[in-house]
Amino acid sequence: METCFGKRSVILLWFMALATFCPSAWGEVCNKEQKRALLEIRNSTDGLAFKDFDGGDCCEASDSIECDGALNVISLSMYDIPISGTWIPNVTLFTLFGELEELHLSGINIGGELQPFCELKRLKSLMILDLGSNSLEGNIPSCLGTIENLEQLDLSRNHLHGNLPSSIFSNHSPIVVFDVSDNQLDGNIPSYPGIIQQFDLSNNRLQGNVPSSIFSNQSQISLFDVSGNQLEGLVSFSIFANSSSLDYLDLSSNHELEVETESPSWISTFQLTTLNLARCNLNKKNGHVVPSFISTQINLQYLDLSYNSLEGSIPCQLFFNTNTTELYLRSNKFEGSFLDCFINGTVNLRKFDISDNHVKGTLPKNFGNLFSSLSHVDMSSNELEGKIPSSFGSMSLEILDISNNILSGTIPRSLTGNDSTPLVYLNLSNNTLQGEMLPRHSNMTKLECLYLSGNQFEGIISPAISNSPALVILDVRDNYLSGNIPKWLYDHPHLVAVLLSGNHLEGHLTQRLCRMQRLQVFDVSRNRLSGGIPSCLDNVTFWKKSSPSSTNSNYFTQKGRLYYLLTRSNSSDYGLSFVSMFRIKDKVYTFKGVPLLLMTGIDLSSNQLTGGIPIEMGELSQLVSLNLSHNSLTGSIPISFQNLTRVETLDLSHNKLRGKIPSELVGLTSLSAFRVAYNNLSGRIPFERQFSTFEMQCYDGNPELCGDPLLRKCSSTNQPKDEKDEKESNRIIDHPLFFYAFVTVSYAFGFWAFFGILIIKKNWRQKYFRAVDRYIESFLEYLSKYR
Repeated sequence: METCFGKRSVILLWFMALATFCPSAWGEVCNKEQKRALLEIRNSTDGLAFKDFDGGDCCEASDSIECDGALNVISLSMYDIPISGTWIPNVTLFTLFGELEELHLSGINIGGELQPFCELKRLKSLMILDLGSNSLEGNIPSCLGTIENLEQLDLSRNHLHGNLPSSIFSNHSPIVVFDVSDNQLDGNIPSYPGIIQQFDLSNNRLQGNVPSSIFSNQSQISLFDVSGNQLEGLVSFSIFANSSSLDYLDLSSNHELEVETESPSWISTFQLTTLNLARCNLNKKNGHVVPSFISTQINLQYLDLSYNSLEGSIPCQLFFNTNTTELYLRSNKFEGSFLDCFINGTVNLRKFDISDNHVKGTLPKNFGNLFSSLSHVDMSSNELEGKIPSSFGSMSLEILDISNNILSGTIPRSLTGNDSTPLVYLNLSNNTLQGEMLPRHSNMTKLECLYLSGNQFEGIISPAISNSPALVILDVRDNYLSGNIPKWLYDHPHLVAVLLSGNHLEGHLTQRLCRMQRLQVFDVSRNRLSGGIPSCLDNVTFWKKSSPSSTNSNYFTQKGRLYYLLTRSNSSDYGLSFVSMFRIKDKVYTFKGVPLLLMTGIDLSSNQLTGGIPIEMGELSQLVSLNLSHNSLTGSIPISFQNLTRVETLDLSHNKLRGKIPSELVGLTSLSAFRVAYNNLSGRIPFERQFSTFEMQCYDGNPELCGDPLLRKCSSTNQPKDEKDEKESNRIIDHPLFFYAFVTVSYAFGFWAFFGILIIKKNWRQKYFRAVDRYIESFLEYLSKYR
């Protein structure tokens, strides 16, 4: 008996091992219909989905396919596949996987409406459906709320609109995680959330109030995000008092919403890790105070109270929660010095933003030791004074913005001299810093954005810039820099914006400028540059052919952090955006933030440039702004400017241009600011389309211009000579052969005109010879007297 039992045990163990290491021995892994479905899905995506599947074993073919122990396909994943064009999937193919529990189809550009996905009701085991980051349109069909065991539904980042379906929020719906963020949904928030625990409705167009019934005694909601909508009314924090599971709360960016945390009184039963109350009129009725309950939130990791007009001093308790790593207090009315909080102890913060307040004081020498964990610091637009502490160099800073303060002294070498520094963004603009632009031996190898404008830096453009190969934006406007624009700057591989205006730079703009293929904005206005404008500017890719919104945005996306910095505008995301100013009609036009991906501009104004405007500049079809004013440019306005189809501001004033304003320019439909005042232009002003909106000040100082909007009527004397004829005439007259031919012809004509008459007229000939004889006799008589 023992022997038989032992044999049976061995056989059983052998079969278990066979099942584990050789599952195909039990039977076919996925049936023919499922294999056909996978192949059809793969083919419909140009072979990008399930690319390793060749029609054989489903469970071992790809990481995108997951099976259970019984060899059933339970998960299919198609993340971020670069399908060209819109993909309309055959949803019935997915229903062939009867045991499917998870279906991930995010980021693959699925188009059409959601209704076909109602076929997934056949899948009785489906628990997760992820359709985020696609191009789905239309309403959310109610049938999705009836998928029998669906627990997680992600429809975020699509183009959905309409109201939220009530079926999603019924007791019969099993959905506990519901994400429809970043769509165009409207209507009100349902007053009853069903059994939903994570509720993300952010960045839509939802209206009305925040229903207090959502947070009942039975509520299990852990995540509630309604930021970026159009909600209104009053929200008292007392409605959250009994939501013991609440972990993540975001009510930010609802401009008509009022949030009160101090009344009526309440006691928190929850422990938040994330709290975002930015831009929601916080405690407007209670003196704009910082919420007192925050002191009880010991697990709080992320806190944003920005844009709320909060007053008083910054409470020290906000700095010393050991779990808080991100603190954003920008654009309030805090005053005094927060530095008194740090007499003892250090802070665990990694990201810290108190910009745009009224904070005063001197940064302590040991700042870097107190905030040793900081990687992101924004203390811009306050009233900080004194020197920049050298201890900043001891922190692992990626972002430092202390612009728009009253800081003085020089840039500490420790901040810029370490080649291992992770510094990506450095903004010291608009202080009273002095000395060299950068300390010698600066070596910021990862730096992408450098803003030093509005200080008192002297000397040349620092050669240390060449040690920052990743640099994309260089802004040193309004300093006292001198010398030439260095040749090595033109060879910098990634520069997108070069802003050098308001200095004492000299020399010429060389042909090397045309090597800067990524350049979008070039501003050297208000300097002492001379010479002509390079004719090769049409070689710069982003000024001529490519759309910056497509090509350079891909570049920024690849660079990751910089794209994040330049495009995110929420208070908590560091709105560290590109800013450029162009002077048109004595006004300053500012381009800021996201427009860096769309903005292209050239500003050469207020220099000593001479010569004509190269006709090649008319090929820069991607330019948004062009300013050549206040120079000594001559010649005519190129007709090729009609190709500047994206230009919005065009200033050619205060030069020596002549000829007419080309009528072809009326086709520039994007043009909103145009100025040619104080030149030598003549003829009728084009007065159609956009040009009918420009005022007479745009044309002042051109006495031979006529027509609307000037009060001077046109006559024949106002009409300029045809430009082509004038050029041909000037070309012939200026040729040296013309001079010699003219002298020869004139001499021959005079000779034969005189002697020809003598030959023809006999009496004139006789009179002429008698007169000659008398002159000869008189001359001989005169000579004989002196012999």
